[in-house]
Amino acid sequence: MENSSLILTALLSSHHLIILGKMFLALLLGSIIGLERELKHKPVGIKTCSIIAITTCVLTMVSIQAAEHYAQVSENIRTDPMRLAAQVISGIGFLGAGVILHKKNDAISGLTTAAIIWAAAGIGIATGAGFIFDALIATAMILVAVRFSPMVQRLVRRKGRKKKTKIIIHLSSSASLAVITDLLIQNDYRIENLSVKDLANNEIRVQIRCFAIDSTMIKDIYTLLKTEEGVLSVELFEN
Repeated sequence: MENSSLILTALLSSHHLIILGKMFLALLLGSIIGLERELKHKPVGIKTCSIIAITTCVLTMVSIQAAEHYAQVSENIRTDPMRLAAQVISGIGFLGAGVILHKKNDAISGLTTAAIIWAAAGIGIATGAGFIFDALIATAMILVAVRFSPMVQRLVRRKGRKKKTKIIIHLSSSASLAVITDLLIQNDYRIENLSVKDLANNEIRVQIRCFAIDSTMIKDIYTLLKTEEGVLSVELFEN
């Protein structure tokens, strides 16, 4: 009973409470990052990220405490308190490499998951070294980057997608085809592609895709084509 009381007293000392607090925080932050991967059904989840964060936290604390201990033992012993943590960053790369896959179509997957592994290690080191605020902010920013980057990418792609104008023209004969294309080129309408289809009664259906035409120019191009001899109908679409 007395031994149990001594153990409990030792555990509740301020020094040990700080160690427990750091390890618990590393567990929590690592689990939060792992949860994001877990929800996306990736090979690295809560268990892996929390283990990485806790282990790197412990190694960092051991590295710092060992340097302080041996500095007190002898004045001739001087070690870098972050030496062990520095080796962790190099070693964690091997674990991250295991989740990167090179597929047959030259596509590469798993880079984000590998980065998450490296991030979990970094958060564990920051927590173990006592940089609690840094670890919290890093976790929050990593989650923001991972969760919102797909939305930003979709927005950029949507903005960067060039609109095209599709023109469908019915001609009474093939003789008018060259006249129509020359007319568009002369009026600075850039043709991307053109397709021609024969219809009944020797009529021709011409589909032209141009680079985006300003809305104020739609009426002009319609009038330009409609008044041309041999043009039976004109349709314009923006997509």
